[in-house]
Amino acid sequence: MQTTLKLGTLLILTVLVAFIGCDSAQQVITGTAMQPADPGVEAAVPEMEGPPAKVVLFVNYPLGGKEAYLAWVATVVPVISAPEELQRVASYDNYYGEAPHRLVEFEFANLADAMHYMNRPEIAEILAALPDHTSESNVYFFIQRSDYTKALETSRTIKTVYLINYPLGGKAAYLDWIATLAPKSSEPEQLKRVASYDNYYGESPHRFVESEFDSIEDANTYQELEVVKAINAELPNRASSVSTLLFELRGDYVNLGASQ
Repeated sequence: MQTTLKLGTLLILTVLVAFIGCDSAQQVITGTAMQPADPGVEAAVPEMEGPPAKVVLFVNYPLGGKEAYLAWVATVVPVISAPEELQRVASYDNYYGEAPHRLVEFEFANLADAMHYMNRPEIAEILAALPDHTSESNVYFFIQRSDYTKALETSRTIKTVYLINYPLGGKAAYLDWIATLAPKSSEPEQLKRVASYDNYYGESPHRFVESEFDSIEDANTYQELEVVKAINAELPNRASSVSTLLFELRGDYVNLGASQ
């Protein structure tokens, strides 16, 4: 069983050590980048004010263990949803049953709120228990960009996710390119929510782009629009790597912004 929580903060590791001991915590945080991506650059301390933040959790269910995982989640939902700094939480299953099997996303007003949430003892205890219920888990911290501005308050049924890595030295060129297409690609009525994020720690994936729809038919229709086809065709030339994932909303969580 492999579990990699890329939490990117010493505070979270400290909390996990307090709950489960040093050796176990190191197993949970396998591969964590505790240092900034660029050598010689000190990691920034998040300020109280800043752009909205999203914590993304990708989970693989154990073989034959999905129902047991969901039963465990049902017991911790009240704890996960309760903290006041959490603005929205929602969970999704991979539409095709592929890895990653499950997406859970937590949204906050800023990164400081996200850090505070993740370092709450009761939340850290749930994170520490993930290896007992999953075959693999990965956590990422993202901060929202202003490329896209279309959003409704509630989660939609279908979500597409692009995980993008910028080319070496090519981030600015990528952002200049997408800025010319983002407004037009946000207009179609099939698209209900769209947002883009950068990885706060500069790790892979560098960029997280999400689009939400009311149905798989709307998602497929959107993908056939000329502006979207143009973006998809050019993406491999503008990014060093691109992964596309399709998810369907679950009803595990009850929280502001998460529909049932």
